Amino acid sequence: MSPAPTDVPAMPDAALLALVLGLADLGRPLFLADDLPSLARLSPAALAERAEVALQAATRLAAAFELGRRLHAARMRRPKRLRRPRDVARFFHATLAPLVHEEVWIAALDAHDRVRGARMVCRGGLLSGSMRAADVLRAALELGAVAFVMAHNHPSGDPAPSDDDVELTHAIEHAAHLIGVPLQDHVIVTPAGRFASVFRAGSSR
Repeated sequence: MSPAPTDVPAMPDAALLALVLGLADLGRPLFLADDLPSLARLSPAALAERAEVALQAATRLAAAFELGRRLHAARMRRPKRLRRPRDVARFFHATLAPLVHEEVWIAALDAHDRVRGARMVCRGGLLSGSMRAADVLRAALELGAVAFVMAHNHPSGDPAPSDDDVELTHAIEHAAHLIGVPLQDHVIVTPAGRFASVFRAGSSR
């Protein structure tokens, strides 16, 4: 048995994939390494089919991808100011971009637009039926927000807000104004890094 690698950061992508999947031959990992972003979005079952490995090995790979996402998200969420749509998109990219389903998140801001905390408020998108303005505002208040921003993803890759995105954003913005915790922006992010501000697309500002 060959010794365990000691310089993991120096290993090429294919070797890392082979290590996680428990493969001795680099042939298949070399092929898979060319499309890591797509692999990272797959479920364990889909990974097993794509990589032609057992479900247990595919689950290990999915767990490795998820740990990487969480580490990146934790680094991105160190206190920082969210003042522009680009700031919001960068802040949420690691969390939302890899998903194949829609999620809606908020980030609570202090008086200087620094992030106090972030929380998912809906899984399934704005039109899932479980999205209520009251839930969004409750989360903002629980996080101690002076103001807040929203973000959700479009797995299709098109960041353009729909009419429903605009209408629901307007309703949440109005409710937030009434309680004195303004909604500063709502940004849509995509897997490829494209983004769009619902406010700038013509909601209420």
